[in-house]
Amino acid sequence: MKTSFWFFIIIAILLVTFSVQNSAPTEISFLMWNVQISKAVLIIATFLFGLITGALYGYFSRKPVVKKVKETPVAEIEKDENFTEDLDKLDKKAVEE
Repeated sequence: MKTSFWFFIIIAILLVTFSVQNSAPTEISFLMWNVQISKAVLIIATFLFGLITGALYGYFSRKPVVKKVKETPVAEIEKDENFTEDLDKLDKKAVEE
């Protein structure tokens, strides 16, 4: 079986163990709302919120750079001296590997 399958099985087991050990309710107060929620649900939801926020930030901060690169003509890139030097370095590195 693939390594990724076993990786996700281990992560699932750890997540279940974490959820069982942190099932005690915790009160959350935000502005005028008060909610009781399991600690595990709170921590997992916070993690997922951070993961999604970070992914969106990375996507939108990289998007203008990718657009600029796509719009730059190839002839203009090839005129750049750093481009040819970097390309030569990559070629040498690929040959060594």
